[in-house]
Amino acid sequence: MREPQSAIAISPIRSFSSIRVLSMFNRLKLAPKFTVLLLLIFILGSAVGGLFLSKALQYQAEGKVNAEGLMLMEAMQAVRRYTDQEVLPILERYENEAEFWPEMVPAYAARRTFELMSAANQDAADPLAGDFDYRYKEAVLNPTNPDDLVDEFEATLVQDYLDNPEVSSQSGYREVPGEGLYFYSSLPIIIRDESCLVCHSRPEAAPPAMLAIYGRENGFDWELNQVLGTQIVYVPAEDVFTGARQAWGGVMGLFIVVFAIALFGINVLLKPLVIKPLQGLAKLSEKLASDDIQTVEELDQAESRKLTAVVNRQDELGQLGQVFQKMVNEVIARQQRLRQQIRDLKIEIDQTRKSKEVEEIVETDYFQNLQQKAKEFRSRKADEDEADS
Repeated sequence: MREPQSAIAISPIRSFSSIRVLSMFNRLKLAPKFTVLLLLIFILGSAVGGLFLSKALQYQAEGKVNAEGLMLMEAMQAVRRYTDQEVLPILERYENEAEFWPEMVPAYAARRTFELMSAANQDAADPLAGDFDYRYKEAVLNPTNPDDLVDEFEATLVQDYLDNPEVSSQSGYREVPGEGLYFYSSLPIIIRDESCLVCHSRPEAAPPAMLAIYGRENGFDWELNQVLGTQIVYVPAEDVFTGARQAWGGVMGLFIVVFAIALFGINVLLKPLVIKPLQGLAKLSEKLASDDIQTVEELDQAESRKLTAVVNRQDELGQLGQVFQKMVNEVIARQQRLRQQIRDLKIEIDQTRKSKEVEEIVETDYFQNLQQKAKEFRSRKADEDEADS
């Protein structure tokens, strides 16, 4: 029961945090809002794009290493063919039962060639030498040399070639105990030349000197066109990941630089093209609200150039300026009409008030007595004038 209560308790906190962040965002001005939105888009886009880019670059790095491994194995196969076709016929002239020359064996020639190549590329004194972390092995199910015996993983690869004859190569990752993760590329080893069966068909047909070195138990009963093992090249997985990370870092670094330049450019252009025109309209609205502008002439003096510049634009902001200008003119005209109506109403009220005051004076007893006395005085004056005449 406690876990649901904790979830319920956390939910209002998250809601409050979201509301607080949204409130802070709403208080920002237009330019910072654009910057924040662009940054959020950049972060989200970088996360998604970086993930896909990392996968793509790792796949590309794996393909490159795999291609190099296959090329290396093809080179070793060329060494094997050269040994079998060019070297072996010459050495057979001097062969005797007392000596066995490993140089006659194509697999030995391929392995020694690889060892010499590896030693040359790992020579620290050679400025042309590079990193050469490849490992080469001809892993066979039934080898003459015990060093060529397949391990459990390699036996699985060989079995895949036996079960699926259409498979021509394999690659992937494997964990080598005590050494770490390796990327491998492999090709099947198939006997296609009958000359190889001279030494590997039956122990009785093999040279006595070879039997004296390797014995009669292993390396026999091979058959033509049979998958005997796998030719395999190992590369430390860290080399693959390092190449992919370097490529990813370069691309993302370039992307960040381009975005920073774009963000700076947008902010620089945003102020004169959007922010300042909107600020001019806002100031004009404030002056209208505070009744600082009462006539069209005063409007022409206040922010007229800025408003004209906005109205003359052909974009959406220009349309807004045109609508705003029309609204301002209507507001000023309406205010002028309202002021005239107020003046007319004030004059009418003053006249009515004066008439009412006069009426109130006339209706008083004092004014009635005064008016009666004036009437009597005028009557008496008229009688006197008649008497004198």
